[in-house]
Amino acid sequence: MQHNQRSVQEASDVLIPFWAALPSVVRLFLAAGIRITLTVVVARALLKLVPRLERFITRRANARSVADNLATASMDDDHQRVETLVRVSGSVARALVYAVATITVLASVGLDVTPVLAGAGIAGVAVGFGAQTVVKDFFGGFFILMENQYAVGDIISVGAITGTVEEMTMRVTVLRDASGPLHFIPNGGIGTVTNRTHSWQRAVVEVSSPWSVPVDRARAALASAMRPLTDAPAKYHLRGAVEIEGPLDFNGEKVTWRLSARCDPRQILSARAALLSALQVSFPKVRDSDHLDWSTVLDAEPT
Repeated sequence: MQHNQRSVQEASDVLIPFWAALPSVVRLFLAAGIRITLTVVVARALLKLVPRLERFITRRANARSVADNLATASMDDDHQRVETLVRVSGSVARALVYAVATITVLASVGLDVTPVLAGAGIAGVAVGFGAQTVVKDFFGGFFILMENQYAVGDIISVGAITGTVEEMTMRVTVLRDASGPLHFIPNGGIGTVTNRTHSWQRAVVEVSSPWSVPVDRARAALASAMRPLTDAPAKYHLRGAVEIEGPLDFNGEKVTWRLSARCDPRQILSARAALLSALQVSFPKVRDSDHLDWSTVLDAEPT
């Protein structure tokens, strides 16, 4: 330790007189060159660090998705969302590094950066006022991705428009509705969004029982009709047992019931068809009538 201190002291005793003996112009150029060199070295180190941080964050996010046992489609959506956010954040970080390095280099060569900063501030305000809609769109897109409100392939409703998300950028969301037209919606103008393919939906079918059929017998008959679906929900694209809600309404002649079951949003038509098929098997229609023949599933004719 003492040896190192002695070496530093000896080097200082040599360099300080040498530095003092140099002309002021030379000292000025050398100092500026050292500052510029250090600035460039630090900036390059930071620029090399940004992609490493991007890869690190992406790996951590992907590992967390696998640990949470997410579905494959959901994992793919999460990977895409994380990569998009990381890419945008990395671009912002690089722009900041370049801006700070440029200002530091200008200050190192003796230029007064105060007017530059003031001009940049005024230009930023002017650009902000002129392009505030674009900035709003970019911030909207950033938060849509960060909060995972929807992804490419989802069916969503934005205002009066319902369609499939075909493309997402930081500025616009591209929807194609059922009849084919393509809608370009600025992200900054998106308010309430209804995601019709996120997680799960309910397949719902309403059915009526005659007023003469007791409520407990009607419920038991419906439960018996839905038992094949409840026993093997995955076979019919369901995510659990069929729920029987009711009685919900009475109009003097019939009682209304609701059958519902959670299902994959993309299989809602198949799930609803399975509910209707089970009803058709257990409750065939009375000949020449639209009414269901409840006598086929009750112990005796309804009284």
